[in-house]
Amino acid sequence: MATLTALTSGAHGALKLKADSGVIYAQSSHMLPLRVTEVAQAIVDFPVMMSRMSNGTMSLSALTSFEPGKNLFFSKGEWTSSFQPTAMKTYPVFLMKPENGSLETVLGIDADSAALSKEEGQALFDKKGKPSLKIKQIKAQLMEDSINMVHTFQFFETLEKFNLIRSVDVALNYGDDQTNRIRGLSMIHEDNLQSLSSECLTELRDRGYLAPIYAMLFSVFQLNALILRNNQTDGAASIKSINLEVSKDNRAA
Repeated sequence: MATLTALTSGAHGALKLKADSGVIYAQSSHMLPLRVTEVAQAIVDFPVMMSRMSNGTMSLSALTSFEPGKNLFFSKGEWTSSFQPTAMKTYPVFLMKPENGSLETVLGIDADSAALSKEEGQALFDKKGKPSLKIKQIKAQLMEDSINMVHTFQFFETLEKFNLIRSVDVALNYGDDQTNRIRGLSMIHEDNLQSLSSECLTELRDRGYLAPIYAMLFSVFQLNALILRNNQTDGAASIKSINLEVSKDNRAA
């Protein structure tokens, strides 16, 4: 886990942000974090799945690979999708609570990140020690993201209220007849969605949730595209087919 320190000109004035900072962040991530406001864009390339984090809260992710530590959208040093989540655009800068206990958030940075350099990239601060335009842009994106994080939390609250989260196992059937199961993922419970009353559907529509719900359902078809990417990758084990199985422990997990 990255160690964050408050971003200051005194400590970080000599650092620059590499042009490929987002790629550096994503290249070894098989799941990229999303906000509910990003789902419609993400499904252009990615299956969008849900999972429960260690603290018990739900998260949204774009699935980039079937294997931890790999990203099939990273090829020859280039990001091959037209979509980049906010997490890629803002890395390695984050919002954090200051050490003085103040409730106001400040910018924090992973100073050891490979996305930073003293030789190349965009400066974090100008010659007067003021935040550069790039840092100002990242701060604005992070502030908007903090609002979208709240929207995402409210989205999950509503899904759980209507029992619309279904735990699934992803069974990957390989060409050598071996099967590997990915557990801990969840999808929209389509059967429960179809059985909702008109009043419940109206509530989902009025809250702006129907669009991302249906987008997540449609994104399942991107699993086939992800298999194709996998099978076209040198050295990757060939996947013959995929099955989505309802988890035995079908709690929202």
